[in-house]
Amino acid sequence: MKVLVTGADGFVGEHLVELLLGAGHEVAASTLALPPTRDTLSADMLAAADWKAADVRDHDALVRLISAVRPDQIYHLAGFSSGALARAQAAEAMQVNAGGTVNLCEAVVAVRDEFQEFDPRILVMGSGDSYGDAAREDVPLSEELGLRPVSAYGLSKAAQELAAHTYRRARGLRVLAVRSFNLVGPGQAPHFVVPDFCTQVARIASGREREQIMRVGNLDVERDFTDVRDGVRAFAMVMDLAKPAAAYNVATGSSVPIRRILEWILDEAGVRPEIVSDPARCRAGEIARIRGDASRIRSETGWAPERDIEESVREVYRWVASRFRSRQTDQVSVSEGVQE
Repeated sequence: MKVLVTGADGFVGEHLVELLLGAGHEVAASTLALPPTRDTLSADMLAAADWKAADVRDHDALVRLISAVRPDQIYHLAGFSSGALARAQAAEAMQVNAGGTVNLCEAVVAVRDEFQEFDPRILVMGSGDSYGDAAREDVPLSEELGLRPVSAYGLSKAAQELAAHTYRRARGLRVLAVRSFNLVGPGQAPHFVVPDFCTQVARIASGREREQIMRVGNLDVERDFTDVRDGVRAFAMVMDLAKPAAAYNVATGSSVPIRRILEWILDEAGVRPEIVSDPARCRAGEIARIRGDASRIRSETGWAPERDIEESVREVYRWVASRFRSRQTDQVSVSEGVQE
């Protein structure tokens, strides 16, 4: 099967590409620019995918990409994935997430008009953040609830999903959305909470930090975490359904306090720094507990998380710490080679 993945060198994209290649699919991997970045893909996996450059803001580039590949399935992951970055660049987040999805759908329509047999299944990666205010009712969030975003990121993802469903209804595209809650695993950017904690702790554990201080936000909030490898497996399973619904939550159905996440990381590192609350890391009106209702995807596909989230968090720390040590070794090697 021919599969196209946009945003293929992102955190989720790399894990998805690995899964798809392992399943024997022919994978065209689209990125903003070439060569792709690589954090978790092996050199063999990197070589096995067909890497292509395309900006989702460029309609014509997407037409050329899709016309050249003519995939059976499209996983649309490209876009802003960070709430912090979306807050700082709200208009651009909307342009990339919602506008990029419109461009993708328009490109598929254009190629379908030229090749009548072309009718790919399209998965758009939405977000549990789109539920917004609905989470204040402290109930598991189901797909039947309305999307009520309260953040720039949630707005951009809700608009992205609305765009996708519009093309499903109006143009007959075979589009579905997955609303992922918090995904975690090796390769995630350091501005997300788990790798941020891991990076701070790795620096402290290295012994090179003068102050054994860790800066945190609100540790009492609770979030629904799923290992990214379980997440991408869920994506593939809904893509293979004969008649999928319009949207699926990808979640565990339970929440974990951020304080517990931090405890697991500190235990793995074997350090006990001073914990300092940083007002810059706290958000006014933050929702206390968010968890997703995953009963739809469980009943229709049989999917369930296989990885224990505590072990996933500990693995992220080991991954971050290993990279941190490697960078330190490289810096020492360079400095030792300098001749005065």
